[in-house]
Amino acid sequence: MAKRFNNLDAALKYLRPASSGEDGVVPDAPAGTPLKKYQDWKAGKVDIDYPRAGSSNPGKIVKISIKPFALPAASTDEYVTTISNRAQGQYALFGLTAAGLGIAAVDNNDIRAIGFKPAKASCRNVTGTTLTSVTSKLTGIPYKTKADSAYVFPFGAITAQPSYSDQKAAILALVTAAGEAKSVSFIPEKF
Repeated sequence: MAKRFNNLDAALKYLRPASSGEDGVVPDAPAGTPLKKYQDWKAGKVDIDYPRAGSSNPGKIVKISIKPFALPAASTDEYVTTISNRAQGQYALFGLTAAGLGIAAVDNNDIRAIGFKPAKASCRNVTGTTLTSVTSKLTGIPYKTKADSAYVFPFGAITAQPSYSDQKAAILALVTAAGEAKSVSFIPEKF
């Protein structure tokens, strides 16, 4: 489970009587509380939908190739993966380039591996200036947010940054330099 749910998971754990042990049944949280809403969602009793805004739809999915970090630096093998057409047009917004991310066009020598998932940079651009109150569908607790747009860019090894940590640091530096309204988080490769 994601880190953001650690406090809610801990609260559920503390509902359980100490005498019941680690595998004991967790009693229901008090009705009408954020903890009860979370407990119902975690148990699968509630289905929560997060519909996409039209401007967030990925559009056409484009095949690209990248060099995985799991390969030796001397290897020239590239693996086929995908990127959304929406994201493909937004590299410059974050100070990035296709070449800098290790993205190349697919050719006949590229490997199509089942189960390969490239490393990804999830970039966010805050476009709003005022905070808007939004209610969490998961807990019912209101929180404040600004309008933003987000894009996910797969990335791979390049000659200048052959390791995941080097490439991650280079991307972080470029996104940070693109402006204070920009941020990035990373998802590691699964090879």
